[in-house]
Amino acid sequence: MRTRGAGFWLGWLGSGLLLVAVASTTLAEDYLLGPAISVVHENDMIVRTDRHYTAGSKLNYLGGEVDLTDVNGRTGFAGWLAKHAPSFGPDPAVARLGLGVGQNIYTPTDTATRAYQPNDRPYAGVLYASLVLQTRGTTSGGTERLDIWRLDLGVIGPASLAEDAQNTVHRVRDLPTANGWANQLQNEPALALRYQRTWRFGPGGSQLWSWDFLPTAGASLGNIGTYAALGGQVRWGRNLTRDFGPVTIDSINTPTTGRVLGGDNPTGFYVFAGVEGRAVGYNSVLDGNLFRTGHHVDKFPLVGDTKFGAVFTHKWFDVTLAEVIRTKEFIGQKEIDAFGSLSVSFKWDRPTTR
Repeated sequence: MRTRGAGFWLGWLGSGLLLVAVASTTLAEDYLLGPAISVVHENDMIVRTDRHYTAGSKLNYLGGEVDLTDVNGRTGFAGWLAKHAPSFGPDPAVARLGLGVGQNIYTPTDTATRAYQPNDRPYAGVLYASLVLQTRGTTSGGTERLDIWRLDLGVIGPASLAEDAQNTVHRVRDLPTANGWANQLQNEPALALRYQRTWRFGPGGSQLWSWDFLPTAGASLGNIGTYAALGGQVRWGRNLTRDFGPVTIDSINTPTTGRVLGGDNPTGFYVFAGVEGRAVGYNSVLDGNLFRTGHHVDKFPLVGDTKFGAVFTHKWFDVTLAEVIRTKEFIGQKEIDAFGSLSVSFKWDRPTTR
């Protein structure tokens, strides 16, 4: 029954994407984005729990976009990668490179006991670095789209420093420490190659109040996670930014930090809500180590997220507050999970018009 619920979400999302694609107006590319840095932190203590996906942090850097139509060929390494990556349609108009570093922490529900808990998810940590290629362009029908190619490399196990990170924060905050880290997954390399496309549908123009719909489809291959994903989100607000919406740490995408569309007004505000369904083939923090036997649980093959929140945008920075509710991920899990997300992005300069 739980699995069918996630499957229903996937079917609903596919239908919604098709309907909106037929009904929506397309937008053209006419601007470039400058460099940006974003910091994201997620924690489940917002809902007063400390279990499963208990915390995550990530730092992202995106360089300025280069114009792939530059007749002088001044596109650098980003342009070279973009021209050699599959475009799945018309060639993109602009490209940018990015780097990221992140850490995710996972624990069972009972962190007070030192005993091995075979019926709950393993203690696990993932520490990784990301190389990102982000391209923007339009489909053959003229709809704005964003493509992400991302390579994650890192480590799973004690070398991820998840135990130190969690218990240090708990000691500083005078909270009970997690005592079962001796049972965590063993060290092994972490790898994932990920791809995602996001489309942007909306009324166009620079209305003071506006909305858009951002459907996504993507996939990941590697021992960090092997899955296919389908989702989307709706945004509505004042001086809506011309970008591809807020993201969480689990998102394949990275923040695009677009500009406000409301003329010279440098600030904006919007609310958003979205869903994503994933068909999961392998998840190291549930299935356990790939290259050795050890603690693991039987996962559900279909998992769904619902997220909602608000974003304040400015010429020089964006602030995002979100909450994510996730369906049960493994057999024997007693309750669904939820966590909060705070993201702050800083933009080096105002986008320039072509």
